[in-house]
Amino acid sequence: MTNWNILLESAANGQTTATVIALPTFKVTATTRQLALKKIQRLLTQRLSKAEIVSLPIPENQEAPNPWLEFGGIFKGDSDFAEIVETLQAERAENE
Repeated sequence: MTNWNILLESAANGQTTATVIALPTFKVTATTRQLALKKIQRLLTQRLSKAEIVSLPIPENQEAPNPWLEFGGIFKGDSDFAEIVETLQAERAENE
């Protein structure tokens, strides 16, 4: 048995909508909370009896380095940039 997280929403008209959080297209509406849970359980059971959920690993591209790394430390030792940073930090501190 697998557990699923279900979002239950009550409408102003008294209806309850149940949505499977991991599968948002799996949604039902019923007159009561209990009936909505039964209907969503039935829907999940029916749909998953003909399907399977698998985990598919996608390898990261190890060959391409992060293009932003070449800019790391570009302003190190730049007094003008240090002054800009100090000004920004002072303005942020004033606005907090």
